[in-house]
Amino acid sequence: MSDPELIEISGSHNPERMGDVIFVHGLGGSARSTWHPKDIDNDDNFWPAWLGEDLPDVAIWSLGYEVEPFRWKGDTMPLVDRATNILALLDTYDIGARPLIFITHSLGGLLVKQMLRHALDFANPRWQAIVEQTKGIVFLSTPHSGSDLASWMEYISGILGATVSIEELKANHSRLRELNLVYRNQQRLS
Repeated sequence: MSDPELIEISGSHNPERMGDVIFVHGLGGSARSTWHPKDIDNDDNFWPAWLGEDLPDVAIWSLGYEVEPFRWKGDTMPLVDRATNILALLDTYDIGARPLIFITHSLGGLLVKQMLRHALDFANPRWQAIVEQTKGIVFLSTPHSGSDLASWMEYISGILGATVSIEELKANHSRLRELNLVYRNQQRLS
């Protein structure tokens, strides 16, 4: 399992930048493929790059991490552990020093919610700065309460071997319900 990476799309070298935007992919996606049309892999069709052209004073990033639905494609770590690793990564890039927006897809939205919750729970001021500077989150197809599809995939997992990511995405999973309640009731997150 490889470490997560923060890929610079544009603007990160500007010391006077006004903010950061981070794209976060979901299950089975990647830092680049999630944001491209299928079978086209160039910056002409990469909409995070378009955003960078329109907002030259903002750094545009894409977060990459391994997350697969089935064990035969690779193992994956629980959402809680992944959130901790990514907070540490963001800290190394000084994310949290400026206003921040996340654009998330699917599991990526749950990951951001878990990261922000961790940042509040731990007494790390640099992680808490990420919460304070988060001005918005765009949730695209995020299964806030889980997914019936994940429940079905777990059912057939005897053949394919579902990862912990699929188990955590089951419809009405207790961890997701609790995360959703914390997110909705925490003033600094909602």
